[in-house]
Amino acid sequence: MSPRAEADGLAEAEQRGRNATLMQTYVEGLATTSPPGPTAPAAAVTVLRDLVFSEPGTGGELRLDLYLPEGVPGPRPVIVWLPGGGWQRAARGMGPHLGRLFAQHGYAMADIEYRSSRTALWPAQLHDVKAAVRYLRSVAQDRGLDAERIGAWGSSAGGHLAALLGLTGGDPVWEGNGGHAAYPSDVQAVVDGYGPADLLHMDADSLPGGVVNDIDPSSPPWGLLGGPTTEHPEPASQASPVSHVSGPTAPFLILHGDADLLVGPRQSERLFDALHGAGSEATLVSVHGAGHGFFNTDALERTPPLATTVHTTRSGERAQDRSGALTSGLVERFFDLHLRRHFAD
Repeated sequence: MSPRAEADGLAEAEQRGRNATLMQTYVEGLATTSPPGPTAPAAAVTVLRDLVFSEPGTGGELRLDLYLPEGVPGPRPVIVWLPGGGWQRAARGMGPHLGRLFAQHGYAMADIEYRSSRTALWPAQLHDVKAAVRYLRSVAQDRGLDAERIGAWGSSAGGHLAALLGLTGGDPVWEGNGGHAAYPSDVQAVVDGYGPADLLHMDADSLPGGVVNDIDPSSPPWGLLGGPTTEHPEPASQASPVSHVSGPTAPFLILHGDADLLVGPRQSERLFDALHGAGSEATLVSVHGAGHGFFNTDALERTPPLATTVHTTRSGERAQDRSGALTSGLVERFFDLHLRRHFAD
């Protein structure tokens, strides 16, 4: 081995070690911070657990937990929570307090799981989350759900899948065979938390000191595709939300920490720019000083809140950037505007 090749090999080994450390820090931080308790009497919420929504050919049954607010008149709008975990650890319970955010405020919250990339490669994960949306529409009448008002909210890999839900509705190519085929899988609003948007450019968009994926067989994109993006450019493109932006879409709220070492913030900027070019309604919130995974901590309910810069586009027109703060109200107001009938009608 030449000295240069040996040096390159040592550099790659060092980077893979750094990748492992960053990923382990993220995994250990999932839901380790307890959110503050409620400051006012909470509305009653009924939780229906372990509802089977799909039985795909590999990986066994897929289940969801459904949080239903009590005493809410009329069909309740639905928010589907999509957990992160690098497409490898898509377990229920990995996320914010769904009873408080936002079942106690009148939303039906669906906490779903999807197949790990260790069980099935792309596009199984998209097929699974689409099956969950179709299932919720199939039981809407029995469960008091508003089948016309469904939003998707995801963290990391879940944010990636939430974005794809908002961009592939009505395209039969991506529906899969997860059941309830008579119902559509489109959603009416998307909250994408720091999800990968362009898999072919993830390494180019990585911050200094951040994860480099294509040299590391243990990296999430490698696991999702079955190899590095350089060797799988077509599925990498198909799995990239930016590739599916072709015209006006469901409204998007995109949030990303500007210190994210796992998914560079440029990824969300790429998606925002694509939505802007397509004339969609989109808001990008840059969260100052935040790393990866803040939806899995108390960040939405923290005092004082993290500072943000807010970028907005509608019908191809950019609004002036403004300062803001990361709060649960930011996410709730977005869903209120697009899912509650008295706001949207």
